[in-house]
Amino acid sequence: MKNLLKKITPENILCFIVIICPILDMLSFIFRNTFNTSISPSTFIRPILPIILFIYVFFKYKIKMKMIIISLIYFVYALIHLYLFNSVKAEISYGGILNEAQYLVNYSFLIMNLFLFTYIFWKKDNKKLQKSILIAFGIYIISIYISIITNTSSSTYIEGTGFKGWYESGNSLCAILCICLCIILPMLKDKKLTLIIAILGIFAGIFLSVLVGTRTGLLGFVLILLLYVGSELFVGVIKKININKKIIGASAIAIVLIVVVAIIGGSKTFERRRYIDEIQASATDSMTGEIRHLSGDVTELAHKIENGELTEEYAPKPVQNAILRLYNYAKATSMSSSDMRKQQFMYNLYLVEEQKSLPLLLFGNGFKAQFRELVLEMEVPAFLFNFGLLGFVLYFVPFLIIACYGIYFAVKHLKQIDTNYIMYLGGSLLAIALSFLSGYTFFNSSSMIMVIVVYVLLINKILEILKIRGNLK
Repeated sequence: MKNLLKKITPENILCFIVIICPILDMLSFIFRNTFNTSISPSTFIRPILPIILFIYVFFKYKIKMKMIIISLIYFVYALIHLYLFNSVKAEISYGGILNEAQYLVNYSFLIMNLFLFTYIFWKKDNKKLQKSILIAFGIYIISIYISIITNTSSSTYIEGTGFKGWYESGNSLCAILCICLCIILPMLKDKKLTLIIAILGIFAGIFLSVLVGTRTGLLGFVLILLLYVGSELFVGVIKKININKKIIGASAIAIVLIVVVAIIGGSKTFERRRYIDEIQASATDSMTGEIRHLSGDVTELAHKIENGELTEEYAPKPVQNAILRLYNYAKATSMSSSDMRKQQFMYNLYLVEEQKSLPLLLFGNGFKAQFRELVLEMEVPAFLFNFGLLGFVLYFVPFLIIACYGIYFAVKHLKQIDTNYIMYLGGSLLAIALSFLSGYTFFNSSSMIMVIVVYVLLINKILEILKIRGNLK
């Protein structure tokens, strides 16, 4: 019993949080689909350990006042944001105040977990975090293939394309696996883990590039392999050391095989693209008979606004003006009706311009205050438009600062960085890119943990290099 209690340390608890991510994801998916509900036991289980650790750090260390002040800043921001959300919410809005509050809670837990992982693992050995990521990665891969073999996997897309196992979001799942790969590929040099990582990596590559059907998976996997091969070559040249030719060769062969299999054997990603092209070719405006350049529902809204059929209670004037501007822009640029993210981005940009409100600019005009198809999937623009300049600073800038400093540090200490550093930096930048292009990277409860881990590993790698150079005690 005493030995067990000794193992219950803050570091081990955080590693446990990482390991149970795929288990909680599966529990959430199965529960929600079985009982047709938007909540699950994992909704209540996930926050328990971080809250306990937050309380532990609060009483254990002499940073109480700082924690109180920062917590108050986030709390006051949330209250003002929800107040403004309630003032702009209309009948057209996709969600209510509780839906909006859920996003604020998730993003607040994102920052709380970033603080906990950074503070508790500050200057600590990275091996525990690396191994916890490897275990979680293994659970994800094994469960995905079991679901496919047993024919119980859910489809990535509503029309039935792709496999995503017992998980909610294909894009979030791909983000998790890609970021995990950035962490575990440098561990290939550990002879005890080489075979395990190689096998898991191969199956992950097949899933990401052939089976899941997302561009995030296909392009992400190839990009990560190229980054790994490039980092090994770069470090070998800079430090004038022998390059591990076996790993380089195996990675290069893997890239070629993945491309060949995807092209010859077929990829769900290509299948999905063909389906999208077919939909686009047959998409016509029911009012004009011409090819439409927005989704059917948004096009119908635009026509109703032109005909003066919508009340301001249903859609306020700034919203109507923004939709009309989007409609005209889409026609002028021949926008693809299937390019939902571009439609969402342009609409939200126009809406900010039309609202002309300083409070909304600072605190956000509400993520769920928009029409359902115009809710931003891309997180970085959503932080800026829907959560305002202050929300952007509070929720996104901490990650941006770490990533930017990581680039600066790499340039300044070029000869000291290694493959681990490059892959951690690559994972940090990939998280930002996926958040911008794909979305639900920082919001997804498990994806946020993987993102936080790669950022913490990068921070510790910087501290390690500084310590070696004698710049840090």
